[in-house]
Amino acid sequence: MASAEMSVRELMHLDAELARKQARQRLKTAGPQLDVPAASGNPALHVAAIYGVGRKLLAEVVIGSRSHIYMRGRALPVGGTASPSTYLLRGISGSCVHLERTGDSQTLCLRPSLWAAKP
Repeated sequence: MASAEMSVRELMHLDAELARKQARQRLKTAGPQLDVPAASGNPALHVAAIYGVGRKLLAEVVIGSRSHIYMRGRALPVGGTASPSTYLLRGISGSCVHLERTGDSQTLCLRPSLWAAKP
């Protein structure tokens, strides 16, 4: 039984590590892009995906036209730097991601249509 648990943990660790590597690669190849503002002047935000389990959760959030990877327990996105315009991760709960920046707090949730069964 212990060996089965160990192999599941190893698989989860490998899956999370692969997701982090892919996120870093996407950030490197994306290059500098401008965020596309929504009608309010703020960039449009949505959750593209949430990966991992437990304390090893990663959330992929699209801000404007750029994809940002947030890791549970770290405020800044992977490869991000602190600035007044940077959204900081406040938490990941269930299918929702909680972000905050100066004077702006956002709760973004995965759309149910993303995991609904297709006919």
